[in-house]
Amino acid sequence: MESSSAAEKRGAGDLRWRLWALVPILLLVGAVSVFAAAGDSVLGLLGRNPPPVDEFKIRRVEFSPGEIRIRVTNPQRDDLTIASVSVDDAIVPFSVDGPQRLERLRSATIVIPFDWVEDDPISVGVTSSTGIETTEEIAAAVETPSASPKGFFGYALVGFLVGIVPVALGLLWLPSLRRVAPQWLAAFMALTGGLLTFLALEALAEALERQAALPGALGGPGLVLIGVATSYLALTFLAQRLGARGGARRNSELGGLGLATLVAVGIGLHNLGEGLAIGSSFALGELTLGTFLVVGFMVHNITEGLGIAAPAAEEKETSIGRLALLALVAGGPAIVGAWVGGFLTDDFLGVLFFAAAAGAAFEVIVEVGRYVARRAPGGLASGYVIGGFLTGIAVMYATGLLVA
Repeated sequence: MESSSAAEKRGAGDLRWRLWALVPILLLVGAVSVFAAAGDSVLGLLGRNPPPVDEFKIRRVEFSPGEIRIRVTNPQRDDLTIASVSVDDAIVPFSVDGPQRLERLRSATIVIPFDWVEDDPISVGVTSSTGIETTEEIAAAVETPSASPKGFFGYALVGFLVGIVPVALGLLWLPSLRRVAPQWLAAFMALTGGLLTFLALEALAEALERQAALPGALGGPGLVLIGVATSYLALTFLAQRLGARGGARRNSELGGLGLATLVAVGIGLHNLGEGLAIGSSFALGELTLGTFLVVGFMVHNITEGLGIAAPAAEEKETSIGRLALLALVAGGPAIVGAWVGGFLTDDFLGVLFFAAAAGAAFEVIVEVGRYVARRAPGGLASGYVIGGFLTGIAVMYATGLLVA
């Protein structure tokens, strides 16, 4: 038995080491504080930067009968005051729903009583108290849809047509896939990897493009990295849980149905972003573009159902209820995305959605690669596997031209 005095000494020693672990953090806080207090003197040795341009960030322009609403954010370090507002280069009266003097990253909505003309081009401008004007050009003024039961149902219907319907149609290939030779099934599994690779890079590019339009303090690759890393780790955890349910499989390997579920989750996150793009286009009055996106994504997404069906083909039987659930997981998020895009049109959420879609797709690609390496005749170097992977990319590229 360890004496009480020895235990006390050990406890005191542990406490000292824990306190010592705080020393680097405290020293860093001190160094940062000193630099913040005397940083101007240090930076003065290196020259002087010009002051930032005192302009607002126009996030959204909405039109309703006899009224224009402009959502603005202050991206600058210093406070900015809304001094004047113009429509088509003419100063107009306005009121502010929120503070007129905005602190950093604060937002407000400018309300302008104005009889705009349907389908006519219009420009709006917001001038800060320093005289710098931020302008936004609108190609055609169209009334912005408001939240209503009719609009709620309409966006849900669009999301259903874009997400659930094509995925469900793609799952109809499942009986045929169960009857193909092993090497051809491996090719279709590799095709799934190609589909996901295309979706991952597409989502990542969209996330980077959207973050570039955010205010400087909110944007940056770090925001994209947060979304990618979070979804990648979440899908890794889900893959382990699905593998553990396999029980009989060694090392908790994913089975075909587990991998199909993981693919459906990854595709669902991507369809969340697609729904956001469609909802935003309708909300901003781009009805022609929105209709074009609906048709294009319906054709584009039928291949996603094939990507789910390929791993599920390993199972001899899959219930209709399970297949319906997979279609809902993969396609249902398009409905949520359409609601968010239609009623909120938030660029910040858009970046996170697409970044999360990219991270999820990257993780599922890893799982698909492991699965094919274990089960495909010839492994990843098989000609069937390589051909299937390249075909998947080519198919997504060809159908993606419909929504480019």
